[in-house]
Amino acid sequence: MRRSARAVLLALLGLLLAAAPAGLVPSITTLPPARGEPSTQTQGTPQAPLASSSDALIRRSPWSRPEAYPIDLEPADGLYRPHAAWMGRLILPSAGDGGDWVWIELEQAPEPHRELVGQTLRLGWADQPELDRLVRAVTTDIRFGESARQAREDHNVVPDRLNGRSAIGPLQSLAGARPDDDVTVALEGVSVTAEGLSIALPPVQITGRWEGLVQVLEPLPAAGDGDLFRVRHFEAGSGDFSGPEETIRIPQLPRDRFGRRVIDPLGLAASPLNREGWWINGAPAADGIFTVQAIDPRAVTLVEAGRTIEGKGAALRYIHRDNWDPRRRQRGRADSTELHPGHRPDWKEGDRGLLMHSFGGIGGVDGERSPAWTVSGHFAFGEAEVVRDPLSRDLRFQITYHQIYANNPNGIVSGSQDRSTYAGDLRRGWVGLRPISDALVPLPDQALDALALQTELISARYRSGDGGGVALVTPATSCVQDSSQALWIALNSADGPVGSLGEALNDLLTPFGTARSDWRRNADVTRLARTGEPGSVAESGLGLSAGTGRWQGEADTGWSAGFQSSQRLLDALLSLRSMLPRRAFDAYAATFLQHGLPLRLLNTDQIPGRDPRLDPVPATGVLGGLRPVGEALRRLSDALIPPLRRGSIGPSLLVLGFYAAVAIPIGRTSGFLIPPQPGASGEARSRSRLLLPLRALQLLITPALLEEVLFRGLLLPHPLEGLSPWRMAAWIALSTGLFVLYHPLAGRLWYRPGRTLFRDPRFLTQATLLGLACSLAYGLSGSLLPAVLIHWLAVLIWLEALGGAARLHPQSPLPERRAAP
Repeated sequence: MRRSARAVLLALLGLLLAAAPAGLVPSITTLPPARGEPSTQTQGTPQAPLASSSDALIRRSPWSRPEAYPIDLEPADGLYRPHAAWMGRLILPSAGDGGDWVWIELEQAPEPHRELVGQTLRLGWADQPELDRLVRAVTTDIRFGESARQAREDHNVVPDRLNGRSAIGPLQSLAGARPDDDVTVALEGVSVTAEGLSIALPPVQITGRWEGLVQVLEPLPAAGDGDLFRVRHFEAGSGDFSGPEETIRIPQLPRDRFGRRVIDPLGLAASPLNREGWWINGAPAADGIFTVQAIDPRAVTLVEAGRTIEGKGAALRYIHRDNWDPRRRQRGRADSTELHPGHRPDWKEGDRGLLMHSFGGIGGVDGERSPAWTVSGHFAFGEAEVVRDPLSRDLRFQITYHQIYANNPNGIVSGSQDRSTYAGDLRRGWVGLRPISDALVPLPDQALDALALQTELISARYRSGDGGGVALVTPATSCVQDSSQALWIALNSADGPVGSLGEALNDLLTPFGTARSDWRRNADVTRLARTGEPGSVAESGLGLSAGTGRWQGEADTGWSAGFQSSQRLLDALLSLRSMLPRRAFDAYAATFLQHGLPLRLLNTDQIPGRDPRLDPVPATGVLGGLRPVGEALRRLSDALIPPLRRGSIGPSLLVLGFYAAVAIPIGRTSGFLIPPQPGASGEARSRSRLLLPLRALQLLITPALLEEVLFRGLLLPHPLEGLSPWRMAAWIALSTGLFVLYHPLAGRLWYRPGRTLFRDPRFLTQATLLGLACSLAYGLSGSLLPAVLIHWLAVLIWLEALGGAARLHPQSPLPERRAAP
């Protein structure tokens, strides 16, 4: 029986894994892999992808290679600004050079260091004891195993240049993540030393050394290779696009291995988003023409919201129903929505906020398949800062994603990424292919810094595969599972959020009251690395490391041997709430709204939306493509999994007391509830007492649990859905009415002992009161547990102490009491 249950659970977890999109899971899990001899196809399809990684195909274009953009060429003065104060291209040093450092070809530097631009300098970490311990904690030898070789055969990008090297740290795992030295980063916390540059914070991947703000006037198909466009620049003085006109290049790069173009620039001029313009990032090519490497609609990141939703209930409904409504998610659309559960936010320059990111699937004729009507999507944390843009002088959100990302065909590298790289990059950004939803919530700097540290540590482990060279998605290790792990460790560190919000988030992350063994161990390892204090790492047994398929400890050196990524079924179940990206996104957003924090939603849908063979597909929960079934499963999950919080115990007890105070007098007055009658022998009573625990357990399962699942869990909207009191009352009336009508039907069709009793008006009155009490308890607590316990206690006491057993199985006529006149 135990093996059978385990098999069922493994099958369910496998179903969730199979539903992950191609960008997150190696192609073997989402599309049939193309193996054997190199394909003679010139363009792949979703059904027959090319036998190459998408990254390799993109690199065939000269516009995807760094040498196409000479550093000594600068764009027209006043029309563009440096994309970052410090930025450059990372170059992996030779294998014999020790320590975690890399070369950087500097592309931007602030005054008074402009003379360093164009030089190749040594980049290393600042000399700080805590920083040194953290770097050593994620430093490991890299030895490819079967998982890495299989991932490469499935056309995922793996760090071949790092295979066989020793003591690979976060900088070298970033520089060597792709086949070429083409990872460009922005630097923070920079110090200029005699040896080169040192940094106190991890680099942020970024695209394009210059940034401009333009409106696209028209393509120039007769010029060049059809990649030239006429644009007009923004004029800050007049606040509109009345600046100089310019011819720029927006190259159409090769299609990916599935035959899809990452973004089609020919649709930019006709897009409704063109009215507010586009942020473009790039550099002049050798011919002097400014060439775009990343593009993003300006309207999305402006601080001023496009619309506002007032009230906690309306905000919760928007998150659960409207945000991913297929009728809203139309190709080429983008919007910015502010959700106000209470007070209005006042985003000011310098403010920072937590970002929660999710994307959905690619639909249409050239879309990806969605097995089992489930589009799992992707999840990541990040942060946004309000900055005043020097070109437009508007306040805008500067967005950084903390991407915990598995090896993939596109060459997306785990780690912190600027929006220009993750969303707008013409080579591998998602803004043109997938529907995206980003939610921003204002939080203190201390909390954001704590979370950023944990995501950086896990991202570095993903890049090295904890020594195996590859990180793959499993039900226990994934973007959403490990982002949630980072949040849990941050919450339980001295820097994490405190108070009721922190407790609510912790309850969400540990629905069964305890954290996963590998999360606890990793928190301990991180604490020791930060403090340097002696101590023992909590024992938690062996686990599989970072989804590599390799047992932890096989190829680890140094501190990294302490980290674990468990693949045990129990640990996967302990973090069940963070298994699917859409469910986690909605749950986190609802938690912040419940605590009165505003949310800003930034949504885009396959910008600019020119390709009719593609459609945005919303991310879903399990079987979310079958809307009624998916909705029922979501409600049931919300009802069964959340813990019974301390604040819910008191109201639940009050409901139980009120129900008893009403139901018992009505039942006794009507003569329905009567004490058990004497007459059974002492031996019979003794046997009955011995069997009471077994009967109580049976009653807990049925009718209590089964009927509450059916009439409350599946039928009633969860409190987090934000229904108004009147609408919730209507649902409760429907639930209670069906609950009452169910009993006469059961007595007539399959439960013969209740054939007569279940039609008795006195019984139906008691059933009505019980249904109302259980509905109220569920509505107040958000958990099905109080309703199940009230139902169970009511049935148990009625059967054992108030004459219920005698009415169901009468041996002799029961004395009837007349109602009081």
